[in-house]
Amino acid sequence: MPFRSFNRQQAWLLPPTLGELLPAEHPARFIAEFVDSLDHETWTQLEVSLDGEALGSPAYHPRALLSVWLYGFMTGVRSSRKLEAACRDQVSYLWLTGWQHPDHNTLWRFYQAHRQAMRKLLKHTVAIALELKLIDLAVQAIDGTKIPANAARDRNYDAADLQRLLQRTEIAISDMETQNDSGEDASPPRLPEELQQAQTLRQRVRNAMNHLEQHTNLKRVNLTDEDAQLMKGRDGIITGYNAQAMVSPLAVNTAKGSGMLITATNVVNTAADSGQLASMLEQAEEMTGERVPITLADGGYHTVANLETGEQRDQILVMTERYIDTTQGPYFKDQFLYRPDTDSYVCPEGQILHFRGLRQNKRLPSNQYRVYGISRTICRGCLAYGVCTKDKHGGRALWIGSSDRLLNEHRQWMKTDKARSLYARRQQLIEPVFGILKEQLGARRLLLRGLVNIRAEFTLMATAFNLRTLSRVWNRLKQGISLKSKRQHGMVMRYIFELSQNIYFSFMIACL
Repeated sequence: MPFRSFNRQQAWLLPPTLGELLPAEHPARFIAEFVDSLDHETWTQLEVSLDGEALGSPAYHPRALLSVWLYGFMTGVRSSRKLEAACRDQVSYLWLTGWQHPDHNTLWRFYQAHRQAMRKLLKHTVAIALELKLIDLAVQAIDGTKIPANAARDRNYDAADLQRLLQRTEIAISDMETQNDSGEDASPPRLPEELQQAQTLRQRVRNAMNHLEQHTNLKRVNLTDEDAQLMKGRDGIITGYNAQAMVSPLAVNTAKGSGMLITATNVVNTAADSGQLASMLEQAEEMTGERVPITLADGGYHTVANLETGEQRDQILVMTERYIDTTQGPYFKDQFLYRPDTDSYVCPEGQILHFRGLRQNKRLPSNQYRVYGISRTICRGCLAYGVCTKDKHGGRALWIGSSDRLLNEHRQWMKTDKARSLYARRQQLIEPVFGILKEQLGARRLLLRGLVNIRAEFTLMATAFNLRTLSRVWNRLKQGISLKSKRQHGMVMRYIFELSQNIYFSFMIACL
């Protein structure tokens, strides 16, 4: 088998254009289309001026810089230094910048100045999908994932640890200052590096102590990132954040393929998901302009407050209970039959529990419960004693609160075939989204620090995820238009051929 000719010194006979080096279906082309489609109002919302300055050296165009960052997030490159290298080496970035090479300082300054405003681009991607009728707003799914912060786990301290660290740092600073002043030589114009580091550490410790004093709900603080918290993830205990996402599927009949779009995001520094559902429902409605009737969630979101939110908003919540096993027993309180005429309950063994009075929950003093009970003599003589109750002094008691009706209705709803069928879709909707974000967009670890910056970073990841989805749809639509134009071209050519044949036969007949 002969070898192909190989020459690293090969020159272009005719220099190619940038467009010839990039395939027509390349995602970078869609990024350029997306950025170029932004109107003046959108650029104003991004706090970017397209007019430029009359004086000074020429600056890089904001369209080029925004394209680089969006394509970088889309391909998992979120470092300004890596983007600088990509703008020198990779054809797609060279095409986006018009063969310009912005350095990492230029890229970072643009990102730092506009990343908070760039969060609004997520809504812009959703608006494009809504305009093309790509989103199926019949159902949506929510979930959270733990992402490690840009901070070391061993830098977490409680108040006592911070006090001891501050004392050791003060002693070290005092010793170094004494050594620095004891010599006969003149004082150096700058502080020694070790002393500078110790003073920086002292200031960090003081800031961390103030942070704990201001946030009484926190027990520990990280010196590198004060907002990051210890929480349990799939890989064990991490120092990180809890990222939330709401996802809606693509409309199959319009997109002609499967896919998802993120319609709401949030990042919190608490491990629990339960407190995030209400705000995410509101954000998704604000993004899409519609209230999605069905929301799928796992047991981490199952609380009475969330069930009440769903009822108030007239949205169906399909979610399992976190402690579902405790509700399946034969003597769980849902198995007791209520008799409204006598205001009493009948247990599964046929015994009657009478109303005993109103009680307050010690954990939740604002919640009032109606307590129903039975004598201990009857309970201790029952065959179910030890299973139904183990109380030797008072017998079985039922605490019935205002939320029991809602909980019972939801349990009965989750037992239906429709609810089970809907819940089976939850995993296939939301889990692939987090998989793509972590494996392909680099969300295995956050790069910025501070909750405000982390929210901007994760929102841009969600924007990049939506741009990936829209890019595939954009290519399908382009292919459809191309095929249509080819069919039209073929019809025109057949018409011309038939017309030419008719003219030829008419000419031959005339000649005869």
